Amino acid sequence: MDFQDFYQSLKEDRIDRLYVFSGQEEFIKVSALRDLRKKILPEGLEDMNETLLDNPGVDALIAAAETLPMLGERRLVVVRECALLMSGKARDEEAESARLTEYIKNLPDTVCVVFYCTANPDKRKKLTAALMKQASCVQFDPLDDVNLAKWMRGRLKTHGKTISPQNAQLLAFTSGRDLTQLSGEIEKLASFSGGRTEITQEDIQSVATRTAECSIFELMDALIAGKRAKSLELLSHLLESGEQRIGILAMILRQYRQLLYLRLMMQDNLPQSEQMKRLGVSPFVYKRLLLQGKAYTIEQLRGYVELCVQTDYAIKSGRMREDAALDRVMLLLEQHG
Repeated sequence: MDFQDFYQSLKEDRIDRLYVFSGQEEFIKVSALRDLRKKILPEGLEDMNETLLDNPGVDALIAAAETLPMLGERRLVVVRECALLMSGKARDEEAESARLTEYIKNLPDTVCVVFYCTANPDKRKKLTAALMKQASCVQFDPLDDVNLAKWMRGRLKTHGKTISPQNAQLLAFTSGRDLTQLSGEIEKLASFSGGRTEITQEDIQSVATRTAECSIFELMDALIAGKRAKSLELLSHLLESGEQRIGILAMILRQYRQLLYLRLMMQDNLPQSEQMKRLGVSPFVYKRLLLQGKAYTIEQLRGYVELCVQTDYAIKSGRMREDAALDRVMLLLEQHG
């Protein structure tokens, strides 16, 4: 099930004895565990009825699950980073997995056990296979565009604010799609907007933290427009934020490769939906790429890709220093503008 199915089951008071929480979206995963805790544990007695275990042995896990709750119906046992579920060989794995696989078939009604994984469990493992059959497995994947915008609107609503679909896409593009990061950005925007109810494009451009990807897009826009001062300002921002010069070169190379790939797909008259799928980008990012791509010919893009590749090789082979190499690339790219 996904997190929406999980929340629907909580709403309907359908709580299982065994869960596996996995997937990349930590913010919602943490929130789901918190809400499960509130649903299960008596107020004021949370600490007495919850056990947190980090990669425990099977004996410790069973002992926690068998401990009766105090003044409540259930005890919550949270198992973090269980090595029996992860890639690599765990200690006494075969015997421990067999014991735990047998035990989870008959968990007592007085416990709710949550296997909390920051990554996806290894499906080749014996315990993983058993949990897939016995547990309610909740997958916390990154939100798609529709659900991300819905999540933003929900967070802003608590501050009495609104945001348009287009500006929600702009915020995701500017600050990234990590919900922990976005939560902080929403707090800033709500405060910055003051008495106004709607978050505007100007608000986002004024105070939202820019990801490296966003800064590279803006740097490319500046290069295309021939705005040397702006491009150098953005380059300086990337360096001050901790990006290495060779990493910035790699991001510029990736951008030109995407633009070249886009122009070639356009030349072949591929549908836009197929172009976005092959590039692996959202509609908002696709539109930005489309605008940038139209500023270059295919031959120009091939030349800039080759320039970046050759420069990267020159740095790694020791023939050029990183600072001089990146300065040279920026100078040659600026000539396009």
